[in-house]
Amino acid sequence: MTSSIGSIGTSSASTSSSTSSSSSSAQKLSDETKNKLKALGVDTTSITSEAQGQIALLQAQQQQKAQGGEKSKGGDAGKAEMESIKTEATSLASKLGITVSKDEKVQDIMAAIGPAVEAKVSAAGTDQNKIAEAQALQTEFSTISSSLSNMEAQHSKSAQAPAANQTSAFTADLGNMAAQNQLYHKVGS
Repeated sequence: MTSSIGSIGTSSASTSSSTSSSSSSAQKLSDETKNKLKALGVDTTSITSEAQGQIALLQAQQQQKAQGGEKSKGGDAGKAEMESIKTEATSLASKLGITVSKDEKVQDIMAAIGPAVEAKVSAAGTDQNKIAEAQALQTEFSTISSSLSNMEAQHSKSAQAPAANQTSAFTADLGNMAAQNQLYHKVGS
């Protein structure tokens, strides 16, 4: 990935020259986001920008999780969600001129994207098109980061739950053994 990160500085000139042409497309709701929203049952008629779409997508995903509406069980749901987050991060990296290999972890991709987004924000100056593009990139980065954090927190909770269940089962077994031991001693006396 170090070669990818090194490409940030060299691609910034070509990226900034295409800023004015991509700023309007950076704000338009993408077909990918629109399809994800529709799959979650969200009406997209009032959503006009990618930033609004990403926020609505995050809210719909959180609401679905809160209602227990996961379509798959266990690790499959988490794996699919992590792939979705990786796809979004890879797409954002591409917009910033960062090359990502298939084997890179989402956390590594996000670590490379963060400074590039900050550089876009800093370089925007007073140009309204550049400011709008930088804000859209920052919003997209924040949305992906939030999704990743929520995914990691859920994974952490689900990993802790079996351990807690095993501990309480072990404690119950010890209690049963102690009760049986007392009964055995009473019968034997």
